[in-house]
Amino acid sequence: MASAVSAVDMRVVVIESIPLILGGLCSALEDDGITVAAATHEPLAGMRAVREENPDVVIVDLDLPGRAGIGLLQRMRRRHPGARLIATVSPEHDDDSLLLTALIAGATGYLLKNTETADLLRTVRAVRRGYLTLGPRAGGELSALLVRLAEADGTLPFPALTNREREVLRLVSLGYGNRRIAQELFISEKTVRNYVSAILPKINVSSRLEAIVSARLASLETAYPATGSVGLDPQPQNC
Repeated sequence: MASAVSAVDMRVVVIESIPLILGGLCSALEDDGITVAAATHEPLAGMRAVREENPDVVIVDLDLPGRAGIGLLQRMRRRHPGARLIATVSPEHDDDSLLLTALIAGATGYLLKNTETADLLRTVRAVRRGYLTLGPRAGGELSALLVRLAEADGTLPFPALTNREREVLRLVSLGYGNRRIAQELFISEKTVRNYVSAILPKINVSSRLEAIVSARLASLETAYPATGSVGLDPQPQNC
């Protein structure tokens, strides 16, 4: 029986590179009473479907070639802020760096492609209601931090930081390592490490991971890595 919570006026766009998984996602959603407004394996067709269909939730494949999935999350976050975004990835490609990159890009849901159907549907419903749902692989510590920060009053302006420290934190929030930050700011890696060590207590966190999440939720990141062309612009298909 379809869930009453999941079925109420929910529209989903699915962007998935593997046809078998695309069909499975569509079937699972529709069997639960959720409308699949469009389904496609092509990034640009997916973007157009989101623009035309105005879905509640978009499921985005991070296994798309050329990191196109991350680029899609970034563009959808900017152009369609009302759509909730769920990132999916194959277990063999899953790691903490990709999870953080997806969060930075705008995802509020993160699932492995071997996730049970019940967990998929639970995540879609939770994300649609505005919850951050990262799945069991994310770990309790990160989940607890995200909940605490999401419930904090107002934004996090980081008033204790200098302009230079704020810039370092912005680059950290984009997922850059110390070497990349050093290259961006024309300073040494040792200097970057010193900045990061000084930043953590000023923003009341104890690790780089917590700093990334704090900056991400405070919307400190204002620029995104460039993304290349993702090919032609075919039509989305029905399930």
